[in-house]
Amino acid sequence: MRSSMLWLVLAHVVGWSGLAQALTGDVEVGEALANQHCVACHGPGGVGLGPIPSLAGMQAESFQETMKLLRSGKRESTTMGQLSAEMTDQQFADLAAYFSGLEPVTDPLEVQRLHHVSAAACQWCHEDIYRQWAGSMHAKSTALRDPIHEMMYRQEVGDPREEGQLHQRSQRYPVCLQCHAPNAAKDGSTKLDAMAAYSEGVNCVACHQISGYKGVRGEGGALRLGLPAYETSSVLQGPTGYPFDKVRAFEGSDDAGNPHFDKLDAFGQRVSATLPLQGNPSMLRGNDLCLGCHHLRPNPQGVPLCATGDEFEASGAQVTCQSCHMPIADGVAHHGMAGGHDVAQLARAVQLIVDLEPIENGVRANVVMQNQLPHKMPTGAPFRNVQVKVTALDENGKVLWENYTDDPQKEAPDAYLFYQLADDEGKPAMPPVATQVGVDSRLGPHERRVLTYEIPVKPAVVRAEMFYNLVFKGMKPNVMKYTDDETLLEPKRMAFFEARVTP
Repeated sequence: MRSSMLWLVLAHVVGWSGLAQALTGDVEVGEALANQHCVACHGPGGVGLGPIPSLAGMQAESFQETMKLLRSGKRESTTMGQLSAEMTDQQFADLAAYFSGLEPVTDPLEVQRLHHVSAAACQWCHEDIYRQWAGSMHAKSTALRDPIHEMMYRQEVGDPREEGQLHQRSQRYPVCLQCHAPNAAKDGSTKLDAMAAYSEGVNCVACHQISGYKGVRGEGGALRLGLPAYETSSVLQGPTGYPFDKVRAFEGSDDAGNPHFDKLDAFGQRVSATLPLQGNPSMLRGNDLCLGCHHLRPNPQGVPLCATGDEFEASGAQVTCQSCHMPIADGVAHHGMAGGHDVAQLARAVQLIVDLEPIENGVRANVVMQNQLPHKMPTGAPFRNVQVKVTALDENGKVLWENYTDDPQKEAPDAYLFYQLADDEGKPAMPPVATQVGVDSRLGPHERRVLTYEIPVKPAVVRAEMFYNLVFKGMKPNVMKYTDDETLLEPKRMAFFEARVTP
């Protein structure tokens, strides 16, 4: 009713003839403009946030004329006046086409659901952080964006675009979504393209709604993995809050652009922040923030698929996950969350050195690997593996000797660092059906390991390289069915060292 009255008032102010002359807009262009300019205050899809009105379903003509009034100054608003002043009539029309095509918000509680807020709502003020996150595996954590996860999800669950999907063996809600799509899991949804906050996987609010950590092991040893391991809040959590004097100073200003601050309206009355934020350094600056999803993950038979948290605890290290995965850059914690997909991050994971000793008719090469990490290397998904390639070359770069040519697992088992799951008979098995651990040749936390080779030739150079693989070789054809990125599964050289043979 209130929206209808607004349209009638606008019609009276500008005249019906003005409404009839409204331009035709492009919906796709309008959506892009909305994500760039509007979501910070009006919310994703124009649903409105707190006291900020909803734009979803507003008549296109009314929207355009309202924006023109704001631009001309006939309708006062500091924030909207500045924004509209930089926009054209065609952009007004594009925005109008987008918002008018959306379903109006009928549930007043809908605008208060923090886990429905898209990362686009944060982009307006946190552009650099948004860009870092958008390139991270947190942003690509769902089966909609990660082909490796999509392959496993389709095998174990089904179509990530369908509602009501159940884990095929357990006939329960897919536990993987508790980590990979926590906003969808909070609603019990499996249709990951239903809203942006679902498809964005581990987006801004997925982490910044976490207020406490209950642990992954409940009473009696029962597991609570992902979202159930946390306490969540309807108020954003940050590593710090705002100083009292800054908040007070802001309240007295005309600037209404920060959605985390309470505001004063034209009558001096307090209006609650659209996205209130409070400091919670014990969560946002500690390992507990990560451990709900990265501590461990057993399969239905209790075999650990991922146990990074246990590995970390066993190391006795006191560093935080953020120290490595969110390093400070330009005074801000980097939100790229670099890990096994990032070559630069991999390069910091291990030291690689080659020491040579002369022997009769050749050299002895001691390849020294020192794990720099407070957890195993590689860690995480059980199909990640590292190959250590050792090559002897002559002065012209011709290969004289190598520790393997094709399959290190068979030709040089000591040069293959991996975690292999097995069935009751000890034969290799896929993670969902494995009943035991078969082989674990990965480097332990901070472990130093030496591979020794007696090379029966006299080379000029002995080269050692370590190559990181996201999946086993046999899995690659199935994963590539879900991506056009031919480089995704290529081995990543994470370490390199050459030692010259002294004449």
